[in-house]
Amino acid sequence: MDAEIIAIGSELLLGTTIDTNSAYLARELAAAGVNLFRKSVVGDNAERIAQAIREALARADLVICTGGLGPTLDDVTREGVALAFGRPLEFRQDLLDQIRERFSAMGRTMSESNRRQAFVPAGARAIANPRGTAPAFIVEDPMGTVIVLPGVPYEMRYLFEHAVLPYLRDERGVTDVILVKTLHATGLGESVIGELLADLMQQENPTLGISAKQARYELRIGARASSRAAAEALIASAEAAIRERLGPHLTGDAPLAETVVRLLQERALSLALFEGAAAAPIYRALARVSGGLDQLRGLVVQPLAGPVDEAAAAALALTGATSAAERWGCPLALGAQPASEPDPSGLTAVCVALVTPEGSREVTRRYDLRQPEGWEFVATLALDLTRRYLLGAPA
Repeated sequence: MDAEIIAIGSELLLGTTIDTNSAYLARELAAAGVNLFRKSVVGDNAERIAQAIREALARADLVICTGGLGPTLDDVTREGVALAFGRPLEFRQDLLDQIRERFSAMGRTMSESNRRQAFVPAGARAIANPRGTAPAFIVEDPMGTVIVLPGVPYEMRYLFEHAVLPYLRDERGVTDVILVKTLHATGLGESVIGELLADLMQQENPTLGISAKQARYELRIGARASSRAAAEALIASAEAAIRERLGPHLTGDAPLAETVVRLLQERALSLALFEGAAAAPIYRALARVSGGLDQLRGLVVQPLAGPVDEAAAAALALTGATSAAERWGCPLALGAQPASEPDPSGLTAVCVALVTPEGSREVTRRYDLRQPEGWEFVATLALDLTRRYLLGAPA
């Protein structure tokens, strides 16, 4: 079964509300063995909703819509679905009774406008909603199947788990399993990783995809099989090949910062920091990890007081790390210092030094620090230098 998701709501297009429903449904559909090929967003307009549904059904067997089932005049998903199938809306007394009972249970009086929620496309299968006042429904048609769920996240999740999944398994014969495992890598460019793993990325099952973020890479292995054990075996085979080819550039199952924190914890080590810029990128990266600051012995943030070139920045990074190690009696210390001015291309030299009991490791790279994301690259550089040391790998 191939599926598409349509999230409905003008607030999603305006950016005032983040569409978390589609992400949840994507994960659940994958776990249930349903191929998801596309996600889209459409505003509260019946004609555009109908057009989006028709286009989706031309490509997929199943379309799941969320949102637009409320009682107000801008909740037009029911009308849009009916229009897509050329069916009229029909009133269901049983649905109105359920809605009225829901209001009664809450000690409230149902408004007349809630009567709109008791209408569904003719012939649709209604799904009672014990978590809210908006009934869901399923339309089965030669064109395909459309499942419409409320946009309120906890209502949507409840109905998907208690009504939609049983329907897909018991009535539509969905039995396959799709598993996804994500590995993390750094220290190589995306193009280099793509070349090393090119044959794996061309396989149909398991599949492999790469996404990049500030010199960190997520490698997503997806496998489809008739059982969880079979899917896990496919993933294990692909993972073994990836580990062999990427070697120390593969940071493991967790993101880089989490991996560094885990390695420090396992070795009962702590870290001192010297950051020569107010952005303090290494500190911020560790602060985002649970327990990350527990491994931090001390921090010095000391922005430049005057201009320095690359050579001076390298000296400041090493001096700062050494001073931090001595100040807090810490075996490991990181120092990061950017030069004061970018070069003609707009890139700034950033020098990172790691002081260890065996000596120091130093590295310099150039990044565009005019953008906030540039500091993420600095954190990646520093943390990967630390990771390699902790694993006994070359700098």
